[in-house]
Order: sequence, then structure tokens, then C-alpha cells
Amino acid sequence: MAKTVITDSARLLVKLHRQGSQSIELRGDTFTIGRKADNDLPIDDHTVSGRHAKIVRVQSVYFIEDLKSTNGTAVNGKTIERAQLQDADVIAIGRHRMIFQDSASPSATVDASPACDLNQTMAISSNHPSAAPSTTAKVLITAGKTDRLEYHLTKTANLIGSQQGAAIQLTGWFAPKTAALISNRGSVFTIGPSHGTKGVLVNGTNVYAQQQLKDGDVIEVAGVTMRFYVVRPNIP
Repeated sequence: MAKTVITDSARLLVKLHRQGSQSIELRGDTFTIGRKADNDLPIDDHTVSGRHAKIVRVQSVYFIEDLKSTNGTAVNGKTIERAQLQDADVIAIGRHRMIFQDSASPSATVDASPACDLNQTMAISSNHPSAAPSTTAKVLITAGKTDRLEYHLTKTANLIGSQQGAAIQLTGWFAPKTAALISNRGSVFTIGPSHGTKGVLVNGTNVYAQQQLKDGDVIEVAGVTMRFYVVRPNIP
């Protein structure tokens, strides 16, 4: 069977109960799921709330949020209120299943055959999480309100904000849900402000787009100051 690599954006492989499967491209910054017909993914099922859940994109990172639905939303079998999505995560809404596929991951491929068995694909995909980056980093908080003084950045995308699941958790009263994003592309780390936010500084200079981080850089965002350090893997 031919394989098609996803290159444009993330997708959902959707298997609605007693219906066929479909692949949906996640365009835009918000994708809604629910029983009402005007959702991006409408599901005609009384167990699904009118506005059940939504997927939100922050730069290149995707999050799913349950919209206080009656029966809840689960990711990989765990009920969530809000969670960051990783490639091959399985979303469950009632009897319906969806696989999140991130185009940034080299493993994000879809079986191009229309006879693809999505139930089998879900079982296989959920057992193969994306590989962790070879080089990691950490930040030490020197000023401001966060839930810890030290954070290890082990993911390819590390959100700074007050939103649940953020890699660096801001706790101030007026802390934005999403303030900035630190990305890891192998051995290169970059930082950029989240959409609609301002005031990210690196070594006292404003950052308006993605900027590479270097060992020892001082980051200021949303009233928090932190110092960035690269953690290189141990080589025997």
C-alpha cells in the first residue's frame, strides 16, 4: 500500500461509531467538535454535547480542550480538561475515535488506501510514541511567578504560559495562557512569542519572530525572567 507523507498541516483521522473513516486537515487556529451542525466536525449523537471540544493551534503546537461537555473528552484513555496533543495521540469522544497526526513528526504518515482500517491503525499508533529529541535544555527561573524554579525542556515544542499542560507554567494573576514557545529542532533551540502576545525579550532585545537560543541566554516573558541552558546528552 502506498504511503502519503503529510507536509502541510496536522490532521485528524476520524472514525465515527458505525460510520466510515475520514481524514480531516486542521486548518486555522481553532477546530471545534460537537453535536451542532456548525462545528468543524459535527457528530450527530445525543451522547456528544453541542459544543463538546475544540483543538487550538498555538504556532505549531496543538492543544485539545473539553468545553465542559456532559460526557467528557479523553486522550489516550485519560479524561482531560485541556492537554497538548502529540503525534499519534488517540482522542475519544463517547463512542467515537480520532487520531491526531502532526505533520512536523517524521512518523506522521497516512495509509492512502480507502480501505484503511482506522481501528487497527489506532491500536498500532498509540503504542509508538514520537521519539524524544536527542538534545534537551533547562531553564532556571530568576524572577517572577511560576510553579517551579527549574524546568527541563524535553519536548520538541515547549509552551510558556498559564495554560494547563504548559512546559513552563506561569502562575501570576494576569499571566497569559500562552506567552511564548521554545522549539527544539534536534540540537537547535528557538523561541518566539505566541500569536497575539508581546514583550518577549532575549538578553534585553525584543523578539518578534523565531530566534535561536544559546547557552546562558536570559529570557524575559510575561513578568518572568529565566536563564536558558543546553543539556547535552552523555556520550560514553
